[in-house]
Amino acid sequence: MGGWFRVNASWVASVAALLGLLPAAYTAHPDYFPLSPGNQWVYRSSGRAGSSIWALEVAGAEILEAKLYWRVRGMAGLSGNEALLRMDEDGTLYMRAPDRAAGEEVWAAFGTREGQRYRTGIDPCNRDAQIESRSARYTGPVGESQTALKVAYLPAGCADAGLTEEFFLPYVGLVRRTATTIAGPVSYDLIYARLGGVTYVSEREASFHLSLDRPVYYANFMPPIDPRRTVPEMTARLTLRNSHPEPILLTFSSGQSFDLALKTEDGKEVYRWSEGRAFIQVIRRESPALGEKNYVVVVPLADKAGKTLPEGRYIAEGWLTTMGARAYSASVGFEIRYVY
Repeated sequence: MGGWFRVNASWVASVAALLGLLPAAYTAHPDYFPLSPGNQWVYRSSGRAGSSIWALEVAGAEILEAKLYWRVRGMAGLSGNEALLRMDEDGTLYMRAPDRAAGEEVWAAFGTREGQRYRTGIDPCNRDAQIESRSARYTGPVGESQTALKVAYLPAGCADAGLTEEFFLPYVGLVRRTATTIAGPVSYDLIYARLGGVTYVSEREASFHLSLDRPVYYANFMPPIDPRRTVPEMTARLTLRNSHPEPILLTFSSGQSFDLALKTEDGKEVYRWSEGRAFIQVIRRESPALGEKNYVVVVPLADKAGKTLPEGRYIAEGWLTTMGARAYSASVGFEIRYVY
């Protein structure tokens, strides 16, 4: 379950059945956005403005106007970055603001015919969309698929703004979103998902992990030299996982929850994520819900002056900034190489 490499329809059906997600009419209405407690999706952007992280999480459910909605965090542009989502029997994904002041709007009408337009409220710059293909090719960080559903968004007059397209995989959800910005096209690709309560191990555990997106990072110095190529970027994910029924209680002395440092093999620190950042000073407690909590950062592999770190071997260390001893920490080695 570590990746979705070379996804196909039969494989998706098998996994969906294993997770208990398979509806009665799989071929007619595959679920392109599975909504259940604890589901999480983490995306990384690519574009001229550099990388950033976007995360979605199903935080809970509520009944509104006799309809079951799922509260999803990470919905930028809405109050509190949250939205209430629901999927109807026809395969239409609806959304509404959690303040209940406005009614629901369509995000995506998965049940419409290819090429048929429908009204959408996912972005004010895109009021019309259509299913371009139900068998689109998708290749991204989580693998490949020939069964992706591709949604094309039609421009509505906004200059340098708005969505362009989205790709969804059955029983996985949104795997790519591309938007137009003043800095050029920006794509968000899925890099991690937790669905149906499934974890990477079958036995119960309490663990803390640090994951890097690759073991070797290359700085491209081949002419013409482009600073965006010479400074490689690292995506680091810190994961606290607890599959036991007893919760883990974390106590922090500030608004900071985690930190990440990069060191040379001889122990010299060359980067710390928290350096130069300000955090509110308040004692607070957290108990990661539903077994897992993720903290994701994108790290430019450069010194304070913006110069690429020297070639060599390094160690990434990540930890939770809980009060008292450093109870949750992990480290991973990596290497920087130059290409001429």
